[in-house]
Amino acid sequence: MAFKNENVRSGLPRDSKFQVGRADADSDKTLEENISLPWASEPAGSYLYYECMIGIMLDSGIVVHNRLPQVNRAMDTLGSSFTDAADLDTITNKGVNLNCQDQYTDIVQRMGHARYWFRVWGQAMRIGYQIPIPKLKTIGGVAAIPYDKNPQWAYNAICPDGNYSGLILWRAQWSLWYTTVVPPVSQSIPLADPSAHIRGDTQPPTKIQSAFSDADDNAEKSLPPLRNITVIGKT
Repeated sequence: MAFKNENVRSGLPRDSKFQVGRADADSDKTLEENISLPWASEPAGSYLYYECMIGIMLDSGIVVHNRLPQVNRAMDTLGSSFTDAADLDTITNKGVNLNCQDQYTDIVQRMGHARYWFRVWGQAMRIGYQIPIPKLKTIGGVAAIPYDKNPQWAYNAICPDGNYSGLILWRAQWSLWYTTVVPPVSQSIPLADPSAHIRGDTQPPTKIQSAFSDADDNAEKSLPPLRNITVIGKT
C-alpha cells in the first residue's frame, strides 16, 4: 500500500517546504524552549493541601477505687459468642457484651484538680515555600503552656519527585502539646484553618443560594429591565 504525500492530502503543493505533521522550528532548539508557564507565585495560593486540628484531653482529677470482691462470681467478658459457635453467622441480636456478672459499688474520690491538655497536629503540602508550623498562644481564654511530657515534633521536607522546573514541593507534619496553669474561662478555640482563612466561630447564614440550572432548548434571550429611558424627548 502506497502512502500519499501529506501535503497533497492537505491540499498543499507536493514540493512545498512546509510539511504537515512537522513543526517549523530550528533544528538546534526545541519548540518549547522560549515558552514559559505561570505558576501560583502568590504565597496565599501556593497550598495544595492543609489540615490542622486541635484535640482536647481532660483529667478530671477523680479516682475510682476498686473494692475487694465479697463473693466469687463468674468472670466478665466483652465477648458475646464463641468463635466456634455453629450459629455465629446467623446471630443478629448480639454485639459487644456489657452484661456484668459481678455486683459492686466502688469508691469515688477526688485526688487532684482538673488538668486540660491540648494537642495541635496536622499536615500540609505547599509549592515553592516552606510551611510555617502553627502554635498556640491562648486557648479557652487563658495562656497555652507547652506540655513537655509529650515532646513537640515537626518537620518540613522536600517531597520525593517534588521538583518541577525548579519549583520545590514541600511537605510538613507537626504535633504540639499544651496545657494551662489555670482553668479555661471561655469556649474560645483558635482558627480551624488559617491557610484558608476559615474561622471556627463564623456564624452560618440564614439561607444560601440554590444551584443554577442550565438553560433548556426552549430558552430565549431577553432584554434587561428598561427603566427611565428617554424616547424622542419623553421619559
